[in-house]
Amino acid sequence: MTTQLFATSLSLRVLVALCAVVVRLCGNRNSHEATKSQRIVLTGFTFCILSLCLCAFVRAAASEVRLPDKHQTFVKQHCFDCHDSETQEGKVDLEKLPLSITTLEQAERWQKVLNALNSGEMPPEDSEQPDNAEKADFLDALAQTMVAARNKLSDSGGKITMRRLNRREYLNSIKQLTGVTLDVSNLPADGGAGNFDTVGSSLFMSSDQIEQYLKLGRSAIGEWFQRQAAGRQKTKTFRVEPENTVNAKNLEIIKKLEKTYKEKWLPWKEGVDKAARAPVNQEIVAALRKKHPDYDSNPTLRYQKAELLKGAPDPRDYGGSDPINAVAALYSPYRRYHSYMKYYAELPHNDRGAYLKLSRGIQRFDVGSDPEDMPPGNYKLRIRAGAVEGADPSRYFIEIGHPQKLNGTSAGFAKLLDTKQVFGTIEKPEIIEVNVKIGANTPRVVGIQERQPKSAKLLRQEFDRHKQENGYGTPPAIWVDWLELEGPITDAAATKSKIVRIEPEKTINPANEKEIEQIEDAYARFTRWQKGVDEAAKTPENQARMAKFRETDEK
Repeated sequence: MTTQLFATSLSLRVLVALCAVVVRLCGNRNSHEATKSQRIVLTGFTFCILSLCLCAFVRAAASEVRLPDKHQTFVKQHCFDCHDSETQEGKVDLEKLPLSITTLEQAERWQKVLNALNSGEMPPEDSEQPDNAEKADFLDALAQTMVAARNKLSDSGGKITMRRLNRREYLNSIKQLTGVTLDVSNLPADGGAGNFDTVGSSLFMSSDQIEQYLKLGRSAIGEWFQRQAAGRQKTKTFRVEPENTVNAKNLEIIKKLEKTYKEKWLPWKEGVDKAARAPVNQEIVAALRKKHPDYDSNPTLRYQKAELLKGAPDPRDYGGSDPINAVAALYSPYRRYHSYMKYYAELPHNDRGAYLKLSRGIQRFDVGSDPEDMPPGNYKLRIRAGAVEGADPSRYFIEIGHPQKLNGTSAGFAKLLDTKQVFGTIEKPEIIEVNVKIGANTPRVVGIQERQPKSAKLLRQEFDRHKQENGYGTPPAIWVDWLELEGPITDAAATKSKIVRIEPEKTINPANEKEIEQIEDAYARFTRWQKGVDEAAKTPENQARMAKFRETDEK
């Protein structure tokens, strides 16, 4: 397929596919109630999408690639004796090979001729040899012809026939046209040279990759319709009070830890201890103590070796698959986190909010709803929070994003949206606002959590260090009163910010001047008092007292 045909067919595919989407969406009056004006606008938008996908075409050179006619004589004199239509020595027929090169097969045959002449293989030694100048002239012309043929017959004709918009340009263009922010991470990589991402030679696009543009185009059109429909809906507010959700779930976790510990671990542990005291196991226990000096002081190790004891209870009867699993599932969670969860549950202010945790429990607070209740559009996330007095100030930060999972005990984000510092306190919480864009394929849940350390290993080490110091683990740093998600709202409302302007020369400077006046006035009064004291000390009736003062106080 030539370059022109490839480009034309590709553009037709894009146009037909996008027009099909438009017809389908515009024809669905029941679900979208598309007006005639909307259809006209959307049809124009389709052609905009087409122009974005295929930004520009450059026609390949139409000039013919042909070996000059004057060299036909050379071929007849030195090649046809062995390679004409009748002889076809080596099954090579040069008589039917045209001087014009229009196919890859013809180019390959002429390349073999060029290689044979360059190597001296042809003409054979027993044949008439061409003049050196004549041969050089022919080889030079044929070599240049082959270079032109390679460019002509390559996929792009040796030229950049398509120059697509790069990811950034495509994202901004779609956003400008529709207000829809697309995820362009699946588009072809931009490549580029140095610091430039608009190098045409890197912005090519294959027929397979065009499907990615079509998919994004359909997504943009679909979301545009949903946004139009959402514009007629009332703004909703989805609010979460952590004291009614998070704290209750934390109490459930505590009860589960206690139940597992009391009803499963302790009975199994008692059975293992009884078996360890039995005479039949004394030699086994002695061998374990010899091999493991910390056998008696390390309960984890001691009970992991329970399977060596005769008469020890089967851990499967208590919820563990084997002794190692029994220790890990029935004992370790309680030993490690029960005091931690219990401490957080007993903190003050839990009746009107909840504390974010760095480890275990409910680490992330989520707010959201079903997609039907949250159409695509702009939303405003508000968080009323305060920092815990005395905590490490480097921990006064919250992360905001779309959760990885929708269960209450998970942590982390599939996509991080923002990070905010908390300046308020529990007594005087502040309201933090973040703009959130919800697209057609965006999760309808937004969560907050304390800023996580880069290393999970560091998080565990810090937890253990704190537990050695305070007996429970990582102390709290941020308290959350409530969080809510409001929308969809207009673009103006989403981008509007509350700006508090301070002119220092009108606030700080007058305050400093007033403070200076107060200091100077106090000093003037002190000076007057000091002068009166000095004069009183000089009077005769106070000389005896001053002498006594000097004896008792050298100063």
